Amino acid sequence: MSSRSRRRKVLTQREIWRLVRFLTVGAAVALTYSLLFTGLRTTGANLWESNGVAHVGSVTVQYVAHTLWTFRSRLLDHRQQARFVGVILFGFGFSFAVTTTISPTMGWPDWVSVLLVVFLLPVFNYALYRFWVFPQRTR
Repeated sequence: MSSRSRRRKVLTQREIWRLVRFLTVGAAVALTYSLLFTGLRTTGANLWESNGVAHVGSVTVQYVAHTLWTFRSRLLDHRQQARFVGVILFGFGFSFAVTTTISPTMGWPDWVSVLLVVFLLPVFNYALYRFWVFPQRTR
């Protein structure tokens, strides 16, 4: 096996494991949101409070986990943090546009909107995180 083939195989393996970590963090973030939201609701918090706290908590877990584990970057990087917030806002805008404008205009049922958001947004997020928020730095 040539050194170029070996290097490509190593890069591919690294990328596969990075993707596995990304998906694992995604599941942990969904679980965090679910537990916070339902926990707050059972203690009497209203929908706005429950959603707000659950969202902030899950986004915090998402940033820390993706930074330290998925992409192995520095936690306190203001440029990176700003870009991360940009991706979060993009995700909100994308899901809002799909569910409130695109799907109704196309006459699609709500479940199509949900599927588009659930399957497309993680793909967009991974690409944005990988190449914009947490780009590999050369050593």
